[in-house]
Amino acid sequence: MTTIFYTEPELVLSHGRKVLFLNPNDLQIFKDIEVPADLTTCGFKIEATDEGEPKATCGSNLEVSILNVCYSPDRQLIALTTVGQKALLVYKSRPEHALLLSVRALARASSALAFAPDSSSVLVTDKTGDCYQYDCVEVQAPPKLLLGHLSIVYDIVWTPDLKHIITCDRDDKIRVTNYPATHDIHSYCLGHKEFVSGLALLPGNEGLLISISGDKTLRLWNYLTGKEVLQQQLPAPAVRLQMRELIQSKRYLLAVLFYDHVEAIGLYELELKEDAWSIAKESLVRAEAGSWSVSNFALTSDRIYVAGAVNERLTLRVYNSADGKQAESVPAGWLDMVMENFAEQTCVPEDLSAWFKKRYDNISEYMERKKRRIEDQQQQHQK
Repeated sequence: MTTIFYTEPELVLSHGRKVLFLNPNDLQIFKDIEVPADLTTCGFKIEATDEGEPKATCGSNLEVSILNVCYSPDRQLIALTTVGQKALLVYKSRPEHALLLSVRALARASSALAFAPDSSSVLVTDKTGDCYQYDCVEVQAPPKLLLGHLSIVYDIVWTPDLKHIITCDRDDKIRVTNYPATHDIHSYCLGHKEFVSGLALLPGNEGLLISISGDKTLRLWNYLTGKEVLQQQLPAPAVRLQMRELIQSKRYLLAVLFYDHVEAIGLYELELKEDAWSIAKESLVRAEAGSWSVSNFALTSDRIYVAGAVNERLTLRVYNSADGKQAESVPAGWLDMVMENFAEQTCVPEDLSAWFKKRYDNISEYMERKKRRIEDQQQQHQK
């Protein structure tokens, strides 16, 4: 899985066992992390024995690969999860090459990762819908099971006031859970007809949440009441969401990665005017969709960094957010130097078709059988 995101002043790119922290202007590497091929060499336990600790189900002979990467809000910590040997690794970010603080076993492969607003803990959701909290101060403390969904959770956000944890899943739901009393559900934001793939809080606007979905909609919610505020139709199912504030508390740029569409990315400017929210401007970025497999992207003040695969090799391309054209100010040689760090890793994009619900039309099959049975009976009567 390829992860890419922008956290000023760093562009973070992860694939295979490596994480690179880049200067987005010239793509020079600030620092890097390379996860060991065998995590037992850095403290990973095949089976955790502490009471309440999830039990790792993987042996040391499986290939390790990074699934999710996240920066803490105070920029002091970096958390990442792995598959093969399922683990959560927490690093201190300030040393030049990052200092590993802890390696903790996960019971199942992670699906989403998010730090608490005060950076004191990190949340990990897994592919069965469970959400665990891991302490970043007492790193040996066992994790706490906070909440659970009945299907895979695709994204998770924690509100700045630490009062709510918001999750979205494959079953069309957005759930707002009270914290720390996570047994108590505050509200649901219901209305999507397919998987909900991304969430984002609007800075400076308490109670407002953006969501995207496989049902080809982008929606704005008041998550405190569960009420929908705005709905924007999209040209294709949406699978990734990035957001940037343009004018404080008034205008935001929402960038959406589409699934299997001639245009790879949609840009939507959300504006508050006369106490009403609307999409003031929209544009599409082709990003040469169709000529390569686009898997993820990051948004900066003037560029869109798009990651994907060409001939099963990780590829990074850069486009202007203003006009959608390829950024000429980024020399191809710089991109090639970055990609050389991942030359030994194959890149096979995730099959996102599995995110969609499988629908079975049993009625049509029944009616067809009934029709054939009636025809057979009529033929027998004619004889």
